[in-house]
Amino acid sequence: MIKEGYQGLNNSVYLPQGTRIQIESTTRCNCRCPGCARTKIMANFKAGKSDIMYDITDMTIEDFKHLVRPENKIHRLTFSLNLGDPIYSGVLLEQLAHLNTLEQRPWINIHTNGSGRSKDWWYKLGSILKGRDRVEFAIDGLEDTNHIYRVNAKWDTIIEGLKTLRESLCEHGSDAEVDIRHIIFEHNYHQTLDMCKLAQELKVNTLRIFIGDGRTPEPMQLKSKSWEQIKGEVDDYFSKV
Repeated sequence: MIKEGYQGLNNSVYLPQGTRIQIESTTRCNCRCPGCARTKIMANFKAGKSDIMYDITDMTIEDFKHLVRPENKIHRLTFSLNLGDPIYSGVLLEQLAHLNTLEQRPWINIHTNGSGRSKDWWYKLGSILKGRDRVEFAIDGLEDTNHIYRVNAKWDTIIEGLKTLRESLCEHGSDAEVDIRHIIFEHNYHQTLDMCKLAQELKVNTLRIFIGDGRTPEPMQLKSKSWEQIKGEVDDYFSKV
């Protein structure tokens, strides 16, 4: 909701290199990741353990336009994957198209699980993005393991979407990046090098590999290998390709 008398962003968010902000553009998400606050809030509400819940809604285009006004001097805008997945917003493409009308357009980061959107939707997204924009797909395993943490994610649509986005960017002459963010759990640690190979086959710009943090359910936490072992294997793999 836009408040009367709004004077722009608080001065504390301005940085010498330009203002970078993260937004929750929607509370919609098809996935039910067990470490996600959204999943826990919904589970507690349904079980009667809490009366805290939130509306399933999108940030309106009016509020979005107010946020990205030129005087707010936003350098990079990140559509976060926290309480919702930005690709499920019904107005995301409209919001991004509006950014392209601005004289001082912020660079865009989009974090997503990548599941469930059509080829046509991904093609349209690729037609909007520009150089230094980034779309990061959260892919935590291969076809047989990704859904263990990314509950409800549809593998075929993720891979199709990533490939279509890359094709669209190429056709439209865009230098925007397509990245993969991969979290290592106990159930997928044996696939780390296969993920490296897949990232190469998909021709992504960057593969970011992490160990699951404190939000990871205990049974999923990595136990069989250390981060140092995995990093050594990954470094060795890429030194030979």
